[in-house]
Amino acid sequence: MKYTIKFVKNGEPFEMPDWTTKKHEAAIAECLKNCKDLPAEEQDKELRFYIIYQTLHEIDDTVKLDTIRNLHPEDLIELFEAVYNAGKRGIVFQEKSRTKKKD
Repeated sequence: MKYTIKFVKNGEPFEMPDWTTKKHEAAIAECLKNCKDLPAEEQDKELRFYIIYQTLHEIDDTVKLDTIRNLHPEDLIELFEAVYNAGKRGIVFQEKSRTKKKD
């Protein structure tokens, strides 16, 4: 799926890179490093910005964290979901049978 954001690559379409555990852990570490003096609730909010920033900065190194912080709330939610779900493979759990097999 292609995305277009005015402040990324001058509005040119791009594909969202996969979000991975390694990237997630790096975003958490960066957020904790830079936001250690904030209360936990504020750090939680900031983490969303860092998750988006990490991916968009990978695509375009001119993206600024403050630009992401100042997005409209609906745009922020949609962008977070697009970033976080990029590369999601879908895990399917199969329910175990509740009946015992007869010998």
